[in-house]
Amino acid sequence: MSEVSVESSASVWERRKLEAMSRIQRVALDLFEEYGYRGVTIERIANVAGVSASSVYRYFGTKEMLVLYDEHDLRILEAIRGAGGGERVRPAELVAAARMLAPTLIDSLLTPETELRIRRRMRYVTTIPEIADAQHRQMRELEDQFLAQFAERIGHDGNDLRLRIAAATGVWGATAALDHWAAADFTRPLRAVYTEAIDAIISAVERVLG
Repeated sequence: MSEVSVESSASVWERRKLEAMSRIQRVALDLFEEYGYRGVTIERIANVAGVSASSVYRYFGTKEMLVLYDEHDLRILEAIRGAGGGERVRPAELVAAARMLAPTLIDSLLTPETELRIRRRMRYVTTIPEIADAQHRQMRELEDQFLAQFAERIGHDGNDLRLRIAAATGVWGATAALDHWAAADFTRPLRAVYTEAIDAIISAVERVLG
């Protein structure tokens, strides 16, 4: 099999996996809303979604991740990886690329369906302690992924203090935007909240990286 066909097969498999995860998450959220989060088992979700329970565990790992999973995290990391052609850049160039990419990412990621699903997810984050705890762990892992991407693109040590602060600013700034949105009972469009938040985040990262 040629290298191109192997890559094509891998991309098809990955797309199907993401589609399956999205469908399973929608089923889980529907069941949680009807019967309550603690009243629904993984086995019941699997049965309604038409998959095996082992597949749900393989895709999500835990019941909490059925709420927290967000395929857009991968797309943001991919955008950072490819910004500016994927070559090593200076910090200022990476920040400039982020400013250019931000509006496009917001437009492509924040569809009405996406905003509705995030709103549904956030109701559990703010009311179920174990989901809030799992979100904290998830954000720490995401922070490490952002740090690794920043270090690779800029060519700095992965333990560089400024890069750590920049990665934390990005991840926890976005989390703060979601918390603000939920605390305001989702009255503002998420697109407006994120646009304001990302502008503040990028400005802060620019000051940190100099």
